[in-house]
Amino acid sequence: MSALTFTLKSQPKFTLDVSPITPDNLQNLTLDKIKKIKLIYGKEKVKVEELFAVKGNDKNEIIINKSCTQLICVGKKMTQGSIAVKGDVGDFLGQSMKNGIITIHGNAGSWAGNGMSGGRINIEGNVGNYTGAGFPGDTFGMKNGLINITGNAGDRIGDRMRRGIIIIQGKAGDYCGSRIHAGTIIVLGKVGKHTGVGMRRGSIILAKKPTYISATFQSCGNLKMQFLRLLFTQLSNISDDLIFFRKYGPIAHRFAGDIARNGKGEILILKTLTKR
Repeated sequence: MSALTFTLKSQPKFTLDVSPITPDNLQNLTLDKIKKIKLIYGKEKVKVEELFAVKGNDKNEIIINKSCTQLICVGKKMTQGSIAVKGDVGDFLGQSMKNGIITIHGNAGSWAGNGMSGGRINIEGNVGNYTGAGFPGDTFGMKNGLINITGNAGDRIGDRMRRGIIIIQGKAGDYCGSRIHAGTIIVLGKVGKHTGVGMRRGSIILAKKPTYISATFQSCGNLKMQFLRLLFTQLSNISDDLIFFRKYGPIAHRFAGDIARNGKGEILILKTLTKR
């Protein structure tokens, strides 16, 4: 069997909602019926075959070629299988997904992983604002799962996050981890202002010391935290692209906070790297 492949014929002029193109939605459809699926394109609905060249038969493995930022809602509500996108995508990547794997060989827009409760999202480029965050009015943002960002991330990453792990291998913007209830955010590059502001619980792990830490975070000094060793070992065992976590050690400078809320969260600044 070959992967079910959708190749964009030309760059859309308007936003194109590709949420129907998931392993869940296509399981019981023939190739001809898949081509007839209607997608929301701007204010209209158009058939898949008008925008994409479609081939292949493995509906658990979907590939989207020649993608661009006009494609939104990639992998929305998916619960199984995999989607690989060659190119950039727009907003709402993996929205409300419960399981499966989405890999973006490019950049992603804002609100990636919004409402996510399981599965894994890999973004090999940069991502916009509000990754793993909740919409205004939502009680929580991301509830579980793993988001791995190879590049940089925008502002308010993980805002109101409930559970799960967000890894940012590059830089993160302002308000990283703001108002999180639980979960783990790891940033290997620099972070912007107001990291962890309003956080209730959870861990924000930084490989580099931020320029500014809010006065509502209390220094606990350097600690050897064995959970970090377990976390980094577990992450390095997930896949080869995370094996670099083996070099990180368990010693960190801990800041408890945000004490303006209840002080049960923490910012951990890694102090040493170990060789194994």
